[in-house]
Amino acid sequence: MAIRRQGFQWEVADLGNLPPKELSLLENTPQSVFYSKIGTATISNRLRTKPDEFIVLQYFGSTPGIWGIGNDWVPGGYLNFVVGTTSFFLDPDGRPAVGLSGSAAPYPITLADRPMDPKGWQIEIPPGTDWDITYFLANALVEPVEDFPTGVSLSWSTTPV
Repeated sequence: MAIRRQGFQWEVADLGNLPPKELSLLENTPQSVFYSKIGTATISNRLRTKPDEFIVLQYFGSTPGIWGIGNDWVPGGYLNFVVGTTSFFLDPDGRPAVGLSGSAAPYPITLADRPMDPKGWQIEIPPGTDWDITYFLANALVEPVEDFPTGVSLSWSTTPV
């Protein structure tokens, strides 16, 4: 079996043409980075490994998220992997969790943002298996009003004094 390396980058950018309904999907439930039709997710079918294909997901990451205001806002992204009908990251009660934080597995890697495990992970997807990568934004939508510093306020009256 031949070995090949492959990369994929999923992006969501608000250019003013993404309906708010689609943006709110990211905030409510994890969405597929491949076929959700959000951002660069353009694949039309679910992913399934071929009978002679074995995939190992090793390096992955998300935008590291810290809640901020205005220009300091950063989305808190979480990645999870679905292999067959099972999510890789689970809550203690066994239900699918939102996933691994972008702060633990940042993308892009910088001096300030480094992965929790620099050697990567090994998530194995055997032949003939349905699989997906989901993304969840913890703070997907921001209020359109920024906090401005309070300063001198001016007032006037239209009635003569």
